[in-house]
Amino acid sequence: MHRPVTGMLAVLLLIAGPAAAHTGYLKPNLFNTPQRDHVTVEASFTEEMFIPDIVMKADDYHVVTPSGAKVQLAAVTYLRDLALFEVDLPEPGTYRVSTGVREGAKRKMALVGGKWEPVREREGAPAGARVAEAQSITRSDVYVSKGPVSDKALTPAGAGLEIIPLSHPNRLDAGAALPVRLLLDGKPVAGAAISLQGPDLPDEEDTKAVAVTTDKDGKATIMLPKEGAFLLLARHRVEVADGPVAVKSHSATLTFAVGS
Repeated sequence: MHRPVTGMLAVLLLIAGPAAAHTGYLKPNLFNTPQRDHVTVEASFTEEMFIPDIVMKADDYHVVTPSGAKVQLAAVTYLRDLALFEVDLPEPGTYRVSTGVREGAKRKMALVGGKWEPVREREGAPAGARVAEAQSITRSDVYVSKGPVSDKALTPAGAGLEIIPLSHPNRLDAGAALPVRLLLDGKPVAGAAISLQGPDLPDEEDTKAVAVTTDKDGKATIMLPKEGAFLLLARHRVEVADGPVAVKSHSATLTFAVGS
């Protein structure tokens, strides 16, 4: 693992691509509970699953209830390495806990030789190069079930990059397969890699990483090798021919437990 990086360097890594980038996650203290009235969730960016490294701040922390209602989370405690908040579970069924779409900092980029490069303040952009901004856009989700699971909270939000489980993520066993669909603003993303991340698993950039590629409908199926807490990670870069933002680097994560 690379050592933690902070500030603008972390932003640049998130914009530049998957290598060495921090990964956002949500992790509840319980994924399934028969009757508790709440769970506590931590939110952070990490380089080593699930060790919090950089606090995850968001303007749209919310919960989708088993009835499909969206409820904002107002009471979020921000520490230096992570955010903490409680999620009330007033009714039985499955809840989707989400950061919503998080827009990261923007960075000036220049199109040089067909490739976007950061513009350094002292040097400036090469003469005649197109200059625009790049931005990282992230979303993290997790599902928590109280009593019997339900499916309404699994409905896509239709905003940002989303990993949508096609079988219920709160009833998974080791050796099973988890089918998912990758969507960007509600539309399928084909040919994108989705990697399985977790303690003792290779990083996404490792050649031995557990990863699958989405088909033309944005669908893929990933095998679950053992019990424990895991995370699915997808990144998708969108380059725009014109406009003020040239590159949007989307990433989405879905945390879940196997055998829990």
